[in-house]
Amino acid sequence: MSEVNGDSQLSRQQQGSLTRYLLPALPVWHGFFARTGGFSREPYATLNTAYVTQDPHAAENRELLLTALGISDYPGRILNPCHGDRMVFMDKADWQIGSRAVLSKTDAAFTELPDSYLLVSTGDCIPAVFSDLSASFTGVVHLGWRNLVTELTGKVVAALQSRYGVIPASLVVGIGPAIYPCCYVFQEPLQKDDPFWRPFLHDRGYGHYGIDLLAAFKAQLIQRGVREENIHETGLCTSCRNELFFSRYKEGYMSGRFPTVVGLSRR
Repeated sequence: MSEVNGDSQLSRQQQGSLTRYLLPALPVWHGFFARTGGFSREPYATLNTAYVTQDPHAAENRELLLTALGISDYPGRILNPCHGDRMVFMDKADWQIGSRAVLSKTDAAFTELPDSYLLVSTGDCIPAVFSDLSASFTGVVHLGWRNLVTELTGKVVAALQSRYGVIPASLVVGIGPAIYPCCYVFQEPLQKDDPFWRPFLHDRGYGHYGIDLLAAFKAQLIQRGVREENIHETGLCTSCRNELFFSRYKEGYMSGRFPTVVGLSRR
């Protein structure tokens, strides 16, 4: 199945019991996976893959996912984000075949090694896939309102240029399912008095404002030299489509997190 969202084409595929969404415009293998098809019970039903939750089935769900994708025997890393700015660059020596090591307190990870994979779990925050036009590397970045304010976006673009020699104009970015300002609404939010957020607040009246995380992220990318035509998004709001994706805003803290997987696949 294919759906059109704005200027990007969104595809949906079945991987056994799992549902994968992808952006065909991205030059690297990736998948944003729906919350269905796993082993977890409420409040984590059913494909919760987050490392930090108290769900006893999270690790089992991660293995189910990697097995269904046919990559369980390839090296992988699990990001455990903390809304900070720690980045990890996985060189060849850092990988071990079959390893499932956790990258603790890490919000961005990248690799140039073929047949290596990265997994991050989110539930409203932005999962962003990074690569370049020649698919020389891939990586994933976890972005919430805190590390948008502290310019993780700019730090990532600068680090990619320094580490891999990738100029910003050649970067390609895919934005996965995240919460949109239609749902991310607060009464008299702290962001109302923050100059950073003012351009990205939607006044809903009666002191309520919708916070546009995605517009802030895209503006930061463009300011750093990423071309607008190289930024693609699914257009899927995690709160609007809560039947498909976990949403901490809608469900509360005791909700699951759905997985995003990226890799330089040669298969």
